[in-house]
Amino acid sequence: MADARPAAAPGQLGLVQTFLNTFDLESGSDVLAEPASTKSWLVQHRLASPGTEYDDDDLRRLTEVRRALQELVSANGSTEVPRRAVTTLNEAARRVRLGVRLHPVDGYRLVAEGVGVDRPIGELLMSVTGAMAAGNWNRLKVCSNDACQRAFYDSSRNRSGRWCSMATCGNRMKGRAYRQRHGTARPNEMRGRQQMRAEAAS
Repeated sequence: MADARPAAAPGQLGLVQTFLNTFDLESGSDVLAEPASTKSWLVQHRLASPGTEYDDDDLRRLTEVRRALQELVSANGSTEVPRRAVTTLNEAARRVRLGVRLHPVDGYRLVAEGVGVDRPIGELLMSVTGAMAAGNWNRLKVCSNDACQRAFYDSSRNRSGRWCSMATCGNRMKGRAYRQRHGTARPNEMRGRQQMRAEAAS
């Protein structure tokens, strides 16, 4: 049986994927909704020290970065890059003071020089630029199931993956497409259609 979990991205790109999935559309749960859960997540992923505290403004900034990254990832595989997302991330990069440090082995390294919430934002942005430089950024995608939209890593050879998991969203969406082509529907879908027709006739 196929794995029902979203394909995990390698290395630091996996951090970006996990950050995007801190909001679960299906359940409505949001790790970044409260300071305590936000702090716990950041500490768990080594993006903050246990003594760092966060307020509502910090949560707002983290949420804005997550939304912009979601829009950017959603554009992977297309020719259009969302300008609003790019602007938001560029503004975030300026604020967190991403710097360059020469290194005797690596040549150079990006460093996040900010404090507080600027540090995790900087680390996330460095993970993004690192993945772009490595050439695997466009393998990070958002599930095409509108009811899911979890971030997943497309490991297909031609980078044509659309679903976070074939065992869940892939089968659901293919089943839905089949029913639409053949004019069939599940009982709850039939009831929904009947109700809509009744409301339209009234």
